[in-house]
Amino acid sequence: MRNVPIRPMAPRFHILGPGGIGSLFAYYFHQHHIPFTFFQRKAPSPTSSLYNHSSANASTSHNAQSTYPPATLKYMNLTSLETTSVEPQAIDGLDWEPLYPIIDKELFRYDPVYNELSRSPIHQLLVTTKTYQTVEGIYRIRHRLRPWTTIVLMQNGMGVREEICESMGWTDEEQRPNFVQGIISHGAQKMEDTIVHTGRGHVWLSPIVDIMESTSSSSSPDISGAGAGNDHGSTLPRISALLKRPTDGSPFPTLVQPHKQILSTPYPYSKPANFTAPFTDAPFSSFYTAPSSSEELQALRIRSLYETLAAFEQLSTAMDLHILMPDHLLALQLSKLVVNACVNPVATLLESTNGALLDSSDDAHQAVKDLLKESQSILSHSKEYQALDEDLREEFLTLEALTKTTEGILRATRQNRCSTLQDYLKGSKQCEIEYMNGHLIKMAERDSAPGASRESIAPLNRMVTEKIKEKFAAPRKAIEQ
Repeated sequence: MRNVPIRPMAPRFHILGPGGIGSLFAYYFHQHHIPFTFFQRKAPSPTSSLYNHSSANASTSHNAQSTYPPATLKYMNLTSLETTSVEPQAIDGLDWEPLYPIIDKELFRYDPVYNELSRSPIHQLLVTTKTYQTVEGIYRIRHRLRPWTTIVLMQNGMGVREEICESMGWTDEEQRPNFVQGIISHGAQKMEDTIVHTGRGHVWLSPIVDIMESTSSSSSPDISGAGAGNDHGSTLPRISALLKRPTDGSPFPTLVQPHKQILSTPYPYSKPANFTAPFTDAPFSSFYTAPSSSEELQALRIRSLYETLAAFEQLSTAMDLHILMPDHLLALQLSKLVVNACVNPVATLLESTNGALLDSSDDAHQAVKDLLKESQSILSHSKEYQALDEDLREEFLTLEALTKTTEGILRATRQNRCSTLQDYLKGSKQCEIEYMNGHLIKMAERDSAPGASRESIAPLNRMVTEKIKEKFAAPRKAIEQ
């Protein structure tokens, strides 16, 4: 294969989770001419109009609409009276790909276009599913992921990336893809083929990279969880290859364009898929060809990360999106984790709106305060907290700062129901409590004094976690759809 320079075209984002947040990003990707593809959970029904054009009865049309993804996505802006769109803006010609190979294999096994598509590499993957759905979704497409794939996690809670790597068997650095962590505070709801933008917010992003390359790049210890203790032969991207830390103390770094390199295999694979693509449990499909050297792999990873961050940077004005240094994003993650862990279980157990937790004379308000106190104590003894400099701790993670943040969010969202309660009212049997309070419990167990009894570690977080699990397990009918 002849040498090929860096491709000039925009990267294509595959979106895993076409709900409210995933569809909101799709709308802004479309506005900025960034290609994207949705993954669909269900294959077309064999009785739908897609296969039977002669059938035009109402039941068939309804079946096709409910099982096959719509070709149009409508956007309605309800973030303020001044910006409310009376007529939704439409995106036509949505690109979808099937997610479940078992179903796909039966429906499309003789389709050469699909068989080629089903094994083509994914370079940028945006994950906006519920945390408990993430591992299963990625498992279905892991044969299309590469060590230079960049996975962007835009979800509640913490611990998802570690669970993905463990479940996929990505223990070796040379197999593990790039990861970018994101936090979003925009409000969005998906209603059939319409995405309703209900509230303006922020988006914060940071690559999870090895920041321990030198004392000059950061004064903090390694907080990335990726690349700790690596030697100079590491293939993981290093922070100075992507982000230039501001000299004025600002959290917003400058995105550094990598050197244009001539790579022998820009996105290596040696031959097209067979006519009928076999689906195996192997992490990489048989036609994958590894880069010829660790330097080439590192160059691919840096380029993929740069393309991902540069694409998101185009949304900075429209979505109030900022790329942060990893330590700053970690502080925000920990703050958001505590807020969710204190608000969601209490509001869900009481089946109340967020505003009900503000009444200082009510037991619910005291329950939130007690959870805040215990959760902050867990943070203050954690290795993540110790990795942050004093300024970030004082700004985001003191009890006073966490209390102020929590009360501010409750006031701003007083009419809203938290995501855990929404899941409950929809009849879901699963929720994200293990990635909120459950993650705090794991942190407490990991960092507790030797010999401490299980019951004495994070007792309040443990209690509300068990009560939420019991509530979700109890028989009930869905109240909302």
